[in-house]
Amino acid sequence: MPRRVEEDHKDFRDVVSGRIRKALKKFIKSGQIVRNRGKNGKISISIPKIDIPHIVYGESGEGIGRGPGKEGDVVGKDPKGQGQGNGAGQGEAEGITINLDLEDVLRFMQDELELPNLKKKPNEIYDEVKIKYNKISLIGPESLRHNRRTLKQTLKRQAAEGTIANTKIVPGCKDPVRVLQPINEDKRYRQYSEIKLPSSNALVIFARDGSGSMDDAKCEIVSDMAWWIDVWIRRFYDRVDRLYVWHDSEAMEVDEQKFYKYRFGGGTTCSSALKFITKQFENRYPPDKWNVYVFYFTDGENWGEDNQIFIETLANEFKPHIVNFTGIAQILASSYGDSVKFHVDEAIKNGKLDRECVRTVQVGGSADGKPMWSAPALSEENRNEQIIEAIQQLLGNPNKIHRE
Repeated sequence: MPRRVEEDHKDFRDVVSGRIRKALKKFIKSGQIVRNRGKNGKISISIPKIDIPHIVYGESGEGIGRGPGKEGDVVGKDPKGQGQGNGAGQGEAEGITINLDLEDVLRFMQDELELPNLKKKPNEIYDEVKIKYNKISLIGPESLRHNRRTLKQTLKRQAAEGTIANTKIVPGCKDPVRVLQPINEDKRYRQYSEIKLPSSNALVIFARDGSGSMDDAKCEIVSDMAWWIDVWIRRFYDRVDRLYVWHDSEAMEVDEQKFYKYRFGGGTTCSSALKFITKQFENRYPPDKWNVYVFYFTDGENWGEDNQIFIETLANEFKPHIVNFTGIAQILASSYGDSVKFHVDEAIKNGKLDRECVRTVQVGGSADGKPMWSAPALSEENRNEQIIEAIQQLLGNPNKIHRE
């Protein structure tokens, strides 16, 4: 009987697991997950209610399986009137809300979106040197003398000499006792070795245009994308620092709240953000000690003469040995032609920029990169789907874009 119960429990767990995977797949594919950041490392999703078999008490009536029946009787149902299926319902559908670990959700996202593991820089970086006393030496200071090893060596020497049975009068003892008397050759000392710990540091830089055209809708898209990108990168590193850069005609470092909320009606010079970031590499975040990921968000508008400066800065200061890659996300651009993404895409086509080192995505506007002169409003569903696709292109294989 217990074995049968265990089998039933396993079958039930398999049913629940299947429902979870099906619901989670739909949750990710539809993009609804971008709005669900969870709490305390948990993501809440709903799955259809599972009816557990149970005994129903009361009169069984007549029919098939309940006594005499006839051809045409309904099995398992007892119709008692006409239903009203055409009217609108009210309230939430029956279901079960479950909390999943964020790590489990990210693993499922990786499989569903075919995201590869992030590759660290190929150069060997040592962030910390640890001292560990794991060796023995014949010389050293008395403070590091290894008493147990010393006495063991003394015991071996006196046994070999035949003096181990000799006794000696020791102050405080009435009778002579055997004594171990170490000499210099017996003494052993602890010795340390240096253990180099490989660096596992990541610097995630979020930079964005702060002009007045970056309205609330665009900033919310930036917030959703940045949160999931940050969570994804933190999976692969022990220590992750974040740097938020805001700019109009000049760039500056801001806190997270100001990064998402602050806007100003000044000019737009996109290259100012890149130049500010390069200054941080000099002393604060040396690239040889950090895996650097740069994400720049814009609505595509830039001062015309600055586009070429933007491209040159990317090509000269954001090379593969400096940053792991740079992602440029264009949000709800009013036009594609002459936008920031347009110029970066052209530079990639012409070989001025490395496709694997510089990646561009677009949310809203033209999905295939063709010119369009106005950014149509996005429905909630379409918005979330495009955000998921943009994250997939930024974090996935740049040579393999998934579209369905």
